[in-house]
Amino acid sequence: MQNGLAAAALFALVAAAPPAGRADVLPDVAEPGSAEDIAAATTEPRFLSPWVAYLPQSASVPSPRAFLHRIPGAAGELVESAQAYAYCRALAAASPRVRLFSIGRSEEGRDIVLLAIADEAGIQNLDGLKAATAALADPRRTDPAAAERLIGTARPVYYFNAALHSDETGSTESVLELAYRLAVSEQPMIRRIRSSLVVLINPVSNPDGRDKQVEWFYRYLKGKTDRATLPRQAPPYWSKYAFVDINRDAHQQTHETTKAVHRMFHDWHPTVVHDLHEAVALLMTWNGTGPYNPNIDAITFSEFLELSFHEVQVMNGLGMPGVSTWNFGEGFAHLFLDSVAMNHNAIGRGYETWGNGSAETMTWTLGPEDTSREWWRLVPPPATEFAWSARDNVNYNETAALAALDFSALHARELLSNFYQKGLHSWRKGVDEAPFAFLIPAEQGDPARVAALVARLLGQHIEVSRATAPLAVREGTYPAGTYVVRLDQP
Repeated sequence: MQNGLAAAALFALVAAAPPAGRADVLPDVAEPGSAEDIAAATTEPRFLSPWVAYLPQSASVPSPRAFLHRIPGAAGELVESAQAYAYCRALAAASPRVRLFSIGRSEEGRDIVLLAIADEAGIQNLDGLKAATAALADPRRTDPAAAERLIGTARPVYYFNAALHSDETGSTESVLELAYRLAVSEQPMIRRIRSSLVVLINPVSNPDGRDKQVEWFYRYLKGKTDRATLPRQAPPYWSKYAFVDINRDAHQQTHETTKAVHRMFHDWHPTVVHDLHEAVALLMTWNGTGPYNPNIDAITFSEFLELSFHEVQVMNGLGMPGVSTWNFGEGFAHLFLDSVAMNHNAIGRGYETWGNGSAETMTWTLGPEDTSREWWRLVPPPATEFAWSARDNVNYNETAALAALDFSALHARELLSNFYQKGLHSWRKGVDEAPFAFLIPAEQGDPARVAALVARLLGQHIEVSRATAPLAVREGTYPAGTYVVRLDQP
């Protein structure tokens, strides 16, 4: 275990001097006891970064530690959706840098909550910033000159989605702490993020499943740390009457979780949609698996590679082992939740952090496939037996997220320009290159299946019209009522 002295040294690295040019702002002061609690819950010093080694103290905004009476990632504890949402409401009530929205209700009637975090000016101008990203999303109504003016004042919107897979429990704990840190820290990197971006956080995207998992943990898993003798680690059903991976529902949108995320996207037009998962030691940042879809702009594939390699570089520089990017996600079909971004000229991303399937600390021994040194994993996870805690998971998730946000803040204008250019490319391709449209005859086969297909297209915000008179095209003549999907749309 890391001791309090080591934690204090880490804290000193980030809080040693006032931010440059801001003599009126003192460096962060650690909430008393937070550095010691985080250090005690972290199994090895190399699993902790100085960025998340303490909680900044605030006189007016409650920290998650004060609200939950523990640090996020404390051993043997998980936050259920009601507690998470209560903290989000307290954070929004106390901080002028945070707003809270409801973006839907689950099948069992629970709220699905969204936090928006920015500096005070950004929060006051959220409607204007949303209007700007909506305008940049549609080059048919925003010409390049108007886009350039908007890019000078707009902000990228960076969205984090947590707890989609209910047995991957660390992301909710991670983003609650991230939200607090973004709201109150006065470190230069955090202030840059607040002033350059709007950060959206969905802390419990599947609240029905989260609560089932938390109940399961406390009933069957709490206190059990021997991996070889663990009982089943998750309930058989996460959602109401559903035994399905919600991360394959992006096209059909049958789940309220998926519908809520899609509503969020078309309301805010985020530049990045970032989904948080647990499957790979110790953190893998997605870069997709080929073949790559030729209908996705090459700029997008370049962007998520650039972001991924930045995270690997930063975390290796901080001395955190086992960070990689390669061969996870998918680059062709775009079935995952983040595909709402990929299919609309934004960037779909994901993390796979290491998790125990439990909030308890456990010992792992990884095999060669997890510990070999590769070009995409130059600093592999420990090759020998090691202990891994829920706090270790938080440390990795939050550090990587901060690296991604800082990169996005530093490249805000570039990301917005790329977002607009990708929409422009998509629109012009449908104007300048055949095919120019798809036709769907209404009277073919089973009309219910035709209606279902059209509904799926409309659910993806793909524009579909109907011919008011017979259409004569090279392929033949189609009657009035034929569905028309023009390809000159972004």
